[in-house]
Amino acid sequence: MKKYLTIIVLVCLLLSLFTACTNSTENANEETTEISVSETEREIAMTESEAVDYIKSYSAEELSLSQEDYENCNFMINYDGKEIEGERYIEIIAAYKESHTNEDGSESYTFDTKGSYYIRYDGKRVLKKDIDGETVQYVDMEVKEIS
Repeated sequence: MKKYLTIIVLVCLLLSLFTACTNSTENANEETTEISVSETEREIAMTESEAVDYIKSYSAEELSLSQEDYENCNFMINYDGKEIEGERYIEIIAAYKESHTNEDGSESYTFDTKGSYYIRYDGKRVLKKDIDGETVQYVDMEVKEIS
């Protein structure tokens, strides 16, 4: 009797162990393209400030921005990445940042995006987001040497 009880307890223990270790994909949103980047991948990619400086090294014309937009935009980064065509990219957004004072005196911000740019984590491909009506395309930009 003790032998059967031990086997039953062992089977229950193994089942609970396998249940705890399985991946649940039921709640995963398959359409999302946001991804997390491991520390190893971050070492391969440029730092956040280098990525912003890299995009700023392009001219206003190359970024499809007016000179005024280029001079007045804030360049913000989404370093966690975005997946485009099966590859991982750092996302840099050029946007106007407007400060607003709320009724309670706190400050909030709105952003008017003027351009979106993507650097592949290995630095060997740079894309510019081009929105034509409802169609979104990613246009290859000339890859400059990373200093």
